[in-house]
Amino acid sequence: MEDTVGGRGEGLDKLKILLIMLVSAAGGLAASIYILALTLAPDESPLTVLDQLLTTGFPATFPFLVLFSSLLFLSTVLASVVGVIYFLVLPEMKNYYSSGTNGKENTSMVLRTLKPEEKTVVNILDAHGGTYLQKYITRESGMSRLKTHRVVAALSERGIVVVEKHQNTNQVSLVKWFHDGMHR
Repeated sequence: MEDTVGGRGEGLDKLKILLIMLVSAAGGLAASIYILALTLAPDESPLTVLDQLLTTGFPATFPFLVLFSSLLFLSTVLASVVGVIYFLVLPEMKNYYSSGTNGKENTSMVLRTLKPEEKTVVNILDAHGGTYLQKYITRESGMSRLKTHRVVAALSERGIVVVEKHQNTNQVSLVKWFHDGMHR
C-alpha cells in the first residue's frame, strides 16, 4: 500500500527518463553510422569503413545528401538531449529559488489550493509541530487509512510534505518552507 511517497522516487524517475533518452540517442547514432558505412562500401566491414572515415575523412565522391542527413540526425539528437536535460533540471531550479523568496505568501497561495481533506492533514501536522505519524493523523482526522494514505501521497507529490517509513507506519513532515510560512 505504501511505496516511496517522498520526492526521492520522482528524482529517480527523472534519471530513468534521461538514461532512456541517452541510450536511445546512442543507439540511433550507432545505427546511422552503420548505415553510413554500408552506404560507402557495402563489400567491406562497417568497422573498417568507420576506421577509414576517422583517419582519412570522407571521400570526395561521397554523396552530399547522406552527409547532410547524418549531420541533421546528430543535431536532432543533441537538441533533444539538451531539451530533456533542460526540462528535467529547470523545474527543480524553480522550486529551489521560489522557496526562498516569500514563504508566507507562497504558503498562503498553496493553502488556498488545498482540498478540505488536505487542509485537515496540514492543520493536524501544524498542530503537532510539523511532524506526526500517519496512523495518528488517520485517528485525528477521522478518515480511513486508505483515504489518509491518498491525501498524504497527494501532498507529497505536490512537495508539501515529506514521508519517511517509520516502523509499521509513515512519519509525515511538512516541508520547511511551508511550515515556516505558516508561522511568519
